[in-house]
Amino acid sequence: MRRGEGVQRGAGSPRRGRLPGTGGNGAPALEPKGGLQMEEGTTQGILLLSDISGYTEFVRRHTRSASHARQITVRLLKAIVSASSPPLSVAELEGDAVFFYALGSEEELPELAKKVKEQIPRLFRAFTRELKILSSGPNCSCHACACIAALRLKQAVHVGEVAVEKIGRFEKLFGLAVIIVHRMLKNSVPAREYLMLSELAFSNFDDFFGLEPERRIVELEGIGEYEMMVFYAEQMASVQDELAKTEGPIPDPSLSQILRWKLGLWVRTLLDR
Repeated sequence: MRRGEGVQRGAGSPRRGRLPGTGGNGAPALEPKGGLQMEEGTTQGILLLSDISGYTEFVRRHTRSASHARQITVRLLKAIVSASSPPLSVAELEGDAVFFYALGSEEELPELAKKVKEQIPRLFRAFTRELKILSSGPNCSCHACACIAALRLKQAVHVGEVAVEKIGRFEKLFGLAVIIVHRMLKNSVPAREYLMLSELAFSNFDDFFGLEPERRIVELEGIGEYEMMVFYAEQMASVQDELAKTEGPIPDPSLSQILRWKLGLWVRTLLDR
């Protein structure tokens, strides 16, 4: 079966369930008079998790390699965050991932979804651009530097109810939707770079730039099996091509960009000893 055709699932898998707040076809389960039935103190949220693929293999115990891996990861995470814009806000930095969110009422969801959808290709683009800088020029022989080019970005998006609590200076998101979006990336998708949308995300996005997704059954640990929409890197390439028409192709790194990166890496390595 080719990507984008039918539903991928393991043999003997039970029937899929429904994500909370969805109808049988993935659309919001509307009440007769007033839309989604929401718990008190919650709001609708679009949750986006941008995760660096290959991070676990990337980090090694050797001191120099670990220091370089950390610096490379920080640069990539900074690039992703810098490429984002409202209505997306950063909920947390999670080691190898950025957890974004956008909150609004049910009436605001369509406009929020449109703006978030438009940012997803730009996040992939920012990651790729930074990766080109970090992997350019001569690298040291440590495992982290040798494997920069193998890093990829995977993203997951879900829409659901969240509660926001203030803890000191920080805002923390709670709710089943938060758990779902994190567990969406613990899957058997045979790729290191892709976009995964839950049924609710796909429904609120009103498709994804005309691309046909692979419909895949994903086991969410402790929650159940649910159908997700997966878009692979080769599909996303067409969206990137359209983006390049207005923003230009991703440029080759300049000498100054490479030198700043190499000098910063060397200085931080000395400080970490």
